[in-house]
Amino acid sequence: MKPIILVRHAQSQHHVNGMTGGWTDTGLTDLGRRQAACLASRLKQELEDVPVQFHCSDLKRALQTAEIVSREIGVTPQLVPELREFNNGIAAGMTREEADKIRRELVAPFIDWQPYPEAETWRQFYWRVAKAMDRLVEEQEELLLLVTHGGTLFNIVAWWLQLDGEMLSKVSFSAHPTGISVLHTDQWGSHELERLNDTAHLYAEGLATGWPKG
Repeated sequence: MKPIILVRHAQSQHHVNGMTGGWTDTGLTDLGRRQAACLASRLKQELEDVPVQFHCSDLKRALQTAEIVSREIGVTPQLVPELREFNNGIAAGMTREEADKIRRELVAPFIDWQPYPEAETWRQFYWRVAKAMDRLVEEQEELLLLVTHGGTLFNIVAWWLQLDGEMLSKVSFSAHPTGISVLHTDQWGSHELERLNDTAHLYAEGLATGWPKG
C-alpha cells in the first residue's frame, strides 16, 4: 500500500473574523495563502517524480489550499465532499457568539452529542470520514495526497490506527494550518503514523502562528 499524506488547509477567514468553523465556507487569508505557498514548495520537493492521487474537501479553504499546491506539483485535485470538516448544522455561517447561544447541553457519551440542531454527532462524523477513506484506499494506485480539515484529519488518523469509539473520546491532537501528517504500512502490513503535524516549512519562513481550530 502506498503512503497517505494528510494536510490541513491554510489559515482561513473564519479563523480571524469570529465566525464558526465546520461547514462555514470561507476562503484563505493573505497569511493563509503565504502558508499554502510554503506548503506547495515543500511538497514539490518531497514529491518530485512521485506519482500522486490528489483529493481535497470541497470547502473553499481546503480547495484554495489544494489549488496553490496543484500549481506546484502539476496534479489537479479531485473534490471529495466527505472530507469536509464536522457538520455544525445551523451554526454554519454564524459567529461564535451566535452559535454559543444555540449550543445544546453536553451529554454523555461525547461522541453521540449533537451540539447544534441539524449537526452531526462525532460518531456520525467519524463514520462519514472512515467510509470515504475505505473507498479512497480501495481505489488507490499511487501515493494519496489529501487536503482536508483539523477534525477530519483527526478522524482519518483514528481510522488508520483503528481506534474504537471509546478511544475517540479519550485522545486528541492539534493540527496547525498546512501541517503535514504521513500514514504508511511497514513491511509486515502494520499501520504506522510516520509524521504528525509537521510544520517545518512554516517555521522556516516565520509563518507558524497560533493553532486555530476548524
